Amino acid sequence: MTERRKRLIEVAFPLEEVSEHSRREKNVRHGHISTLHIWWARRPLAACRAFIYASLVDDPPTEAEREELLREVADLASWDAVRKPDTVVRQKDKGGSGLTGRELLRRARERILRDNDGKPPRLLDPFAGGGAIPLEALRLGCEVEASDLNPVAVLILKGTVEYPQKYGRPLAEQREKRPDDCAGVNGQVPDYIREAARSLQGGFAESDAVTAYEKNPLAADVRYWGSWMLERAREELSGFYPPDPDGSVPVAYLWSRTVRCPNCAGQMPLIRQYWLERKDQKKVALTPVVDSEAKRVEFKVVAGPNVTGDPSEATISRGDTICLLCRQVVKAEYVRDYANRNGMDHQPIAVVLEGVAGRGKTHRAVRPSDAAAYASAAARAKELGSDPTSGLPWRPDEPIDQATLGLRVHAYGLTQWGDLFNERQSLALATFAAAAGAAREAMLAAGLTSAYAGSVTTYLGFAVDRLADYSSVLARWLATVQAPAGTFGRQALAMVWDYVEVVTTSTSGGSFNGAVNWVAEVIDHASEIDHPAVVERKDARFIPPNGRSVILTDPPYYDAIDYAGLSDFFYVWLKRTLNSLNLSELQLPLTPKKEQAIMASERGEAKARSAYVSAMTQAFAAMGGRLDVDGTASVVFAHTDPDAWATLIDSLLSTGLVPDVSWPIDTEREGKVGAESRANLKTSVWMACRPRHIDAGPAFLGDLQEELRREVESKLLDFWRRGIRGADFFISAIGPALAVYGRHTKVLRPDGSEVTVRDFLDIVRRESTRVALQQVLGGESLGVIDSVTQTYVTWVWSYGKASLDAGEAIALCLATGADLDEFTRPHSAAEMVKEKSKKVVKLRSFAGRARADDELGHGNGARVTPLIDQLQHAAWLWGANRTADLAKYRAELGEPRWKALRVLGQAVAECLPEGDDDRRLVNGMLGSSVTAGAAAPVLTGTQARLELDQ
Repeated sequence: MTERRKRLIEVAFPLEEVSEHSRREKNVRHGHISTLHIWWARRPLAACRAFIYASLVDDPPTEAEREELLREVADLASWDAVRKPDTVVRQKDKGGSGLTGRELLRRARERILRDNDGKPPRLLDPFAGGGAIPLEALRLGCEVEASDLNPVAVLILKGTVEYPQKYGRPLAEQREKRPDDCAGVNGQVPDYIREAARSLQGGFAESDAVTAYEKNPLAADVRYWGSWMLERAREELSGFYPPDPDGSVPVAYLWSRTVRCPNCAGQMPLIRQYWLERKDQKKVALTPVVDSEAKRVEFKVVAGPNVTGDPSEATISRGDTICLLCRQVVKAEYVRDYANRNGMDHQPIAVVLEGVAGRGKTHRAVRPSDAAAYASAAARAKELGSDPTSGLPWRPDEPIDQATLGLRVHAYGLTQWGDLFNERQSLALATFAAAAGAAREAMLAAGLTSAYAGSVTTYLGFAVDRLADYSSVLARWLATVQAPAGTFGRQALAMVWDYVEVVTTSTSGGSFNGAVNWVAEVIDHASEIDHPAVVERKDARFIPPNGRSVILTDPPYYDAIDYAGLSDFFYVWLKRTLNSLNLSELQLPLTPKKEQAIMASERGEAKARSAYVSAMTQAFAAMGGRLDVDGTASVVFAHTDPDAWATLIDSLLSTGLVPDVSWPIDTEREGKVGAESRANLKTSVWMACRPRHIDAGPAFLGDLQEELRREVESKLLDFWRRGIRGADFFISAIGPALAVYGRHTKVLRPDGSEVTVRDFLDIVRRESTRVALQQVLGGESLGVIDSVTQTYVTWVWSYGKASLDAGEAIALCLATGADLDEFTRPHSAAEMVKEKSKKVVKLRSFAGRARADDELGHGNGARVTPLIDQLQHAAWLWGANRTADLAKYRAELGEPRWKALRVLGQAVAECLPEGDDDRRLVNGMLGSSVTAGAAAPVLTGTQARLELDQ
């Protein structure tokens, strides 16, 4: 067999630098594709660009050449390399390449061509979603195919990797390349651009407008026609947002949901907090005014340094409500039942205005004129009817799929997509949707081609979708920044009690004007690439059989995100906004649910898992069968659930694709896991796979264990040096272990039984736990650490004080040899609780355990006392000022055990978050006079090894 060439990604990768650029990118806004349209779990462009580049070039023959190439890969991952192309990204004396972004990109394209026989590589992403991978492949000179099953994703892809590269290029270039398919009017600047420039006050030169259009006609047209739509909408909507007598104009209305109190029959406002503005130099909040006779609560606005709007002052907590009229607590179950039977009402509680003469934002209480304006809008909304062309009602009546993961609004009677918008919001969105259709007709009348007018209108549809995100009854007001937060603050639709209604026709945050500007800036960015991708709506299981150099994809993560169910929020508005385009993507009633590759819970757990495995297996089989002989197929995955990993790996290996290498790229902002937080990952694992050798047969586990241990330990120590910690550390071990396990068709035990993927993951977890504990707890004479203590230490090191799903906790116990029942028995280190119909495991506090169990830290003869129990008892004694008892306890344990307890305490204290009560107790105990007399040496890293229970 001819030896396959090694790609750089299979040998080395600038992990720290790419991770840093990926984290920084989370704060980038202007021009970034994340601002074009919401799509969930987009990968950072930095990570995509660097990984694709390293996957397409050969590993250099010398170490010096490899180091130089790694510097170039790292620098190319910088956002500055893309958006400031003529600036040196990083000087050589600072460890960089010394090249500008433009030079880096030119060299990258040249090297890619050289290492691929002079031909542009062909890259496929069959789960292309938000378009990050295809965009960066285009930037590097690849020929790209991008597909997705979801119609909303397909339209986003067209707006990211097709339309800008066709119609956003300079007009002269378009006339030369595609004379029959150009932007503009017959490839020329339209008259309306010149007329608009001449009509502007302030002397905006006509020549400047012409130059801007010739440079990027698509961005210019989106800005022009967006402005055209806004003026048209203002004519219809301005009366429903009346200005104040002093000239201040409203930019947002704040509302509270209400239900009838079961005790006093008054209308109860449901409010999570009272803040309107919360800054160091300015504090503004609401305060309730109770009208007992009318059984109604109004609100006034108060300001001053002593104002408070904290949640403790509000009416609702975890669904339970305090009625401000009768001061009785109303349970969450009543609120849900009432909302389901009767629907929830709402009342305006404050108005946010843009002041005159540079006064900034101001706030005031609701006035009768506000209620009158809303009533007029509601009356007008009832007259909307349906779109005469499509027959669709302007207020969406499509049902919200109750089985959607992360969707919790059904419990409150919100069953149609139109229920997520109040009457004035519905009227505004319908007005803008109709204006988009009118704009397209005006474009055609002005001489634009149907294809080009369609692309411009698509972006106007994206702007309406951005408007919908900020114009639902699930949007929130952010008092700290004086701006609205959209509906999708996370990958779910959660109930909001006090919501914000933005003034859609203003120029403030969340308005249509801002939406158009965000969209146009993305076009400016994406148009810098000079060739489009091929975008199609396709099921990943049925990829056409063409050879590809690289397949790189970020598939759905098990049960993490229900793309279809969530994207219906936008789909119903795109059907109305883009109805005149007659797009095939918008002919379905709603987005396809059954065909999407997620573990949909409504099928039942066993059926759901089977359907997911089947879909992913077929997709990976299609990918593997379409690779060039020398190609790589790479998969991005991030999930803490062992079942999710087992399912993915099962699907991957069954098709003959085997990871050669994996890189855990840190893609999240820095942040600490809070005491009540759920465990999560900061990294995503990028695995580069090759087809399994045809002659690879079965192997016995015993023959592979030493190699597996060696590979895992070598890689994990490298990842440790690179700063990878916690849950990410364990996930990082899967890739290197798979490279050993997966190259064989089967791995067998001595008795001939097969080592399943789940067995394999247990082995990986044990090996990674062993390495982690050696790093955390190293000690020359620490002795044997019991399995319960190993589990506790591994937990706090990995997850802090976060709770774990039961499946994750079981996997952790298996890795350390602990029994979950033992770990969660009454008064033990952890407890099993139920949260939202799911079992989770939480750590108990030191003080809580000690108070509940007088025998904590003392053996009862039935079992060996875990060292963690003894540490917690000692720390509690110190915290209770029982120093004499602490000294007695030390003597009872003896010096060898006390030394082990101290080393354990040092490790636990370092793992617990700052400010944690348990950390304070341990540090206090370690520093006490009782403890200090027998101080154990402070050990770190690999100074020593720890003997562990196996």
